[in-house]
Amino acid sequence: MNTPNRCLTRRSHTDSLIRINDLETRQYNFKQATQSGDFFDALALVQQVYIQEGYVNAETDPGRFRILQHHFHDKTAVFVGKKGMQIAFTVSLFPDSSWKLPMDAIYGEHLDHLRSRGRRIGEVGCLATHPDHRNGSQNILMHGNKIMLRHAMGTLNLDDLLIIVHPRHAPVYKEILLFEDLCPGTVRACPSVNNNPAVALRLNLQTVVERFRQHYQGSRIETDLHHFLFVRDSPNIHPSVRLSKPPCPVQYRQVFPS
Repeated sequence: MNTPNRCLTRRSHTDSLIRINDLETRQYNFKQATQSGDFFDALALVQQVYIQEGYVNAETDPGRFRILQHHFHDKTAVFVGKKGMQIAFTVSLFPDSSWKLPMDAIYGEHLDHLRSRGRRIGEVGCLATHPDHRNGSQNILMHGNKIMLRHAMGTLNLDDLLIIVHPRHAPVYKEILLFEDLCPGTVRACPSVNNNPAVALRLNLQTVVERFRQHYQGSRIETDLHHFLFVRDSPNIHPSVRLSKPPCPVQYRQVFPS
């Protein structure tokens, strides 16, 4: 049980990490990448950031884009935040399919357990913010999370959102976005990100709205993620769509099996 002092400490930590300000993002537009230009620009940003963070070895993986097989599945969605013509933010959402999910490569038995319970699951990945658009407030990141969550819950009707992250980033996902450990105490090397350590996290989308309401109750408006994510309208976040095929040229899609 949380004591008042613990709640105050937790809220103070949250306040130091989050500052939602629609005025700061009024020049940004958040949308689904439906054209090949945005699609490839987004994955170029991911590659650039992953190289900088040590998740990609530029000598062994010198490609311009961070493209996974799952990016060419019909139901995969790539979201972008743009300021003018520049991609400032991107995140990909991979719904479960016969291809399974990227994180099945290292946490497959835990995902199979969710599948055996009839849970509809999806994975968040390839998240990146351009260095020129970082100010420590998580403002752009939270706008990107909002459009991705809307798609996961409203369009795909997922039960669980999954992600693998470096252990140093896990506390932010757990304290701010209320993810929980999928397999507590387990850390595994992830070959797809240069063998960096990775922990698996899960967000139950069936209970997320009420959990956010309780967690952020009494928060100031600029730090109230329940209000921002699930109540407030954001004019610069545009509705996502179901695409009949990925927004990339057919010659790229033919590289991967259907």
